[in-house]
Amino acid sequence: MEETIKAYIAGFLYGDGSIFFQLVRRKDNRLGYEIRASVCFYQHSAHLQILNWLKEKLGVGYIRDRKNGVCDYNIVGYKNVEKVINILEPYVILKREHIEKAKQIINMMKKTKKPTPENFLKIARLVDEFSALNFSKKKTQTSESVREFFESKGFLTPVTTDVTTKSL
Repeated sequence: MEETIKAYIAGFLYGDGSIFFQLVRRKDNRLGYEIRASVCFYQHSAHLQILNWLKEKLGVGYIRDRKNGVCDYNIVGYKNVEKVINILEPYVILKREHIEKAKQIINMMKKTKKPTPENFLKIARLVDEFSALNFSKKKTQTSESVREFFESKGFLTPVTTDVTTKSL
């Protein structure tokens, strides 16, 4: 892909796109949650062709034409998101912190194929930090709700302190 196209897409990301991570409640997941990585580009339905062009250039994802007059081009999953941010990284200026935090989260997820509840919770806290970069208003699942769920299921090992007992 030409460098000017990569730079254009990075600018498009800044203006009409977003990178985000979600804590998603999943009954079929052994921990009850998953972390979903996404890059999305948005456009009025009249300009659907630009999203088709983006998809052709990036080679991953899907396009959804909503009934409200907005289309979105969604790239979901660690491998796909990592591919896109690696392509755009040299050209991203204003969302530099997003890219760096996204890479950190993805690298942690790749290192821990089957995370322990404690590891998952650490990554969930990074997801909260990432959400703060996006000024997320609709976020309902946070690391705190994950922690509460894990505690309710007995997934987290309770912290113990050294207690000495006196002989009677």
